[in-house]
Amino acid sequence: MLHVALSNIKTYARRYIAVVLAVAIGTAFLAATLAVNSSTQATLKNSLGDSYKNADLVAYWDPDPSADSAKTVDLTAKDITGVRELPGVSTAYGLGYAYGQLHTADNGYTVQLQPVDPNQGLGGMELLEGRAPLSNNEMIIDASHAQDMGISIGDVVALSDDQGKSQNITIVGIQRSSTNPQTSAYALGGMSEKAWTHFAGDGAMFSDIVINSEGSTDAVAQELNDYFAQQKMSDMAVVTADQKVIDEVAQMTDGTDQLSVILIIFALIALVVTGLVVVNTFSVVIAQRTRELALLRTLGAKRKQIRSSVLLEALVIGIVASVIGVLLAIALMSGLIQLLHALVPAMSYATLSLTPVGLIVPIAVGILMTVIAASLPARRAMKLAPLAALRPFDSASMKNRAGIVRIVIGAVLALIGAALLIYGAIKGDLIIAFLGGLVSFPGILMLASLFVPSSVAGIGKLVAGNSTSRRLAALNAVRNPGRTTATATALLIGVTLVSMIMVGGQTAKASLNNSVAAEYPVDMMVSFYDGTTSKAKADELAKKIDAVDGVSATSTFTSSYAEVNLNEGDPVSLQLLAVDPQEYSKTVLDQSVVPENGELVLSQWSTDLKSVEIGGQTLKIKKSGALLSGNPVTSQTFKTLDIKDPESYPGIIVKVDSGVAGSQINELVTEISDITGVDSSMIDGGVVMKSMFTQIIDVLLTIVSALLAVAVLIALIGVANTLSLSVLERTRENSLLRALGLKKKQLRSMLATEAVLIGGVAALLGMVLGVIYGLLGAQSALSSMGTMTYSIPWWQLAAVLAISVIAALLASITPGRRAAKLSPVEGLATE
Repeated sequence: MLHVALSNIKTYARRYIAVVLAVAIGTAFLAATLAVNSSTQATLKNSLGDSYKNADLVAYWDPDPSADSAKTVDLTAKDITGVRELPGVSTAYGLGYAYGQLHTADNGYTVQLQPVDPNQGLGGMELLEGRAPLSNNEMIIDASHAQDMGISIGDVVALSDDQGKSQNITIVGIQRSSTNPQTSAYALGGMSEKAWTHFAGDGAMFSDIVINSEGSTDAVAQELNDYFAQQKMSDMAVVTADQKVIDEVAQMTDGTDQLSVILIIFALIALVVTGLVVVNTFSVVIAQRTRELALLRTLGAKRKQIRSSVLLEALVIGIVASVIGVLLAIALMSGLIQLLHALVPAMSYATLSLTPVGLIVPIAVGILMTVIAASLPARRAMKLAPLAALRPFDSASMKNRAGIVRIVIGAVLALIGAALLIYGAIKGDLIIAFLGGLVSFPGILMLASLFVPSSVAGIGKLVAGNSTSRRLAALNAVRNPGRTTATATALLIGVTLVSMIMVGGQTAKASLNNSVAAEYPVDMMVSFYDGTTSKAKADELAKKIDAVDGVSATSTFTSSYAEVNLNEGDPVSLQLLAVDPQEYSKTVLDQSVVPENGELVLSQWSTDLKSVEIGGQTLKIKKSGALLSGNPVTSQTFKTLDIKDPESYPGIIVKVDSGVAGSQINELVTEISDITGVDSSMIDGGVVMKSMFTQIIDVLLTIVSALLAVAVLIALIGVANTLSLSVLERTRENSLLRALGLKKKQLRSMLATEAVLIGGVAALLGMVLGVIYGLLGAQSALSSMGTMTYSIPWWQLAAVLAISVIAALLASITPGRRAAKLSPVEGLATE
């Protein structure tokens, strides 16, 4: 039967194009997901393992979780020296970091300092030029930050520690910049071990000891374990460098890879939609070949052989399509990595990693999915009687038999799932609501045969009017309810999920924005923590900010700390904001946070007191639930308080025009940052929070929608496939219509209307379900945050509907042309 199967594939190749495309896309999605997982692991190894990449072993403190947390092990320079003296150790260095401020003639930078020794592998660093630091007033620095600072070998810079003590340091070397995201955010400097120990002072502790061995790695590991046991450091772990990286990655991801889990969920969605397309295609192809298969029975073929022939076709198609899909995924991932290298040179450590599992599993899944999807049509083919070859054949007579068992199970699942979903939304329990969605959606899909064909028929009658082609299209769209349901269901899944994400995301943005607006009484706050900006300078900068487009008002404040007894117990350090109430009121969104003379607006602490004594004065307490970076008092009141705070600093409050769009907030923050010289990350407030939330949600929506678009694409391939098969099976019927006077244009219009009906109705039903799921899901996830604000993105949903209709219309072009090209005489002669 293999010869028969291969012959059938060759003969009916056009009918299987959509199946190959669908399976290839679904398999490519799964393969790309697994490649993302393995590539992420490899990339993290290149970055997190930057300090260990040339090492054999790493020793670090790894306590038992059940042990006394008060007992810690501090690795000191003495421990590093002891490890170096072990017979099997060739080099060893400690990983430890101390922070300081590096001052050039133009600016100051935070620098992360590490001890280095030219005899011990430079502490894992690689010199690009110059030499290692030897004396106490020498250091090396990484290349990227050296360029940013405008310094080079021979330059003298000022280095101050956390106590403010400063010394002049000569740059003697430039090292390769680190790819470790945990250290690359700061300038990375290296000092001699002696100088680093002196600079770090009491904080001169190491996190890891990195070791290279002279002999067997296992023998040296045992030697290290024995040494730590002698030193009564029982919680010290000794592992290979590769294992250390794996442990760090697991720690960062909490032992799970959430990204891969999410991607696999979307890959499974794509595979389910692919399965529907495959089942639909094989069902129609086998229905068309009823006489051919029955004729094989009359020639002696057994039922088992017929079934084997169909499954062999599916197997061959599955193998070809799955291999194409995996090759497509490899090409896509390779291209993305190269694009990342070109666009972000700092990510040059990103690498493509392919594992045997990542290649074999997608191919196996693609093959199994295709064979399993074809097994149901194969069972139907196995039941053919030989006499079927002698009966008149109506290729379009395949009916939909909605099984009672399926309907009952679907109804039960839909009702139970809906109850759980509603209960989860009312109680604000996301887990219960999510479970309800998982149960109800499959139930609805099982009931699709009850409402999809009737919906298509109903809308078809509405749009048909007096047009002959549209009336024929409405009838043809539901002549085969089973195929219509399967095709529409594939598209319905994708549109439902896309709409759900859109509605849920829009509601989340609206709710979070309103929540932020209610809690943050100021739009933006600029604080001059450096202590070098005077109040007069802040007033001058406020006037400049006031002239910026998008800013409606500004006011200034002075922040100071005072010791206050709010409750029984030790005094607390209370941050005060001294403001001019008249100017301050113009910049706040909530007038309840504006103080009067002799009044303290308490926004950060809870107390039952009606008044409090500060700086020898008694102030009336005015409580506020707003989130402020301080507790406002009037400037006049502040002058009467006996407070001398050397760390006092000024700041500016900015009110943003209501017409400024969220996408413009970042530009406004950047402009204010340029005016004030304050880093943009230090400018906070309500609009900044709203902009951040909006950007995060928009990015997530874009990513999720792009992932779900794969399922929609596969479903639209199914629509095109359905029309193509419909054209093939109705060749004689279409030719008869042409012979009776139906024009080519009308025939193409009929097929286009049929495609639009199936695609449009599926998209419309999917949007309705998506809105319901999106609103209930958002309610369950966000109701605990406060009052919900429901928002439906009507224009985006309209765009989804329009895209679905247009795509369905485009899918009808090729089948329509094929049908119109066939002459009536040739078509009527077709068997």
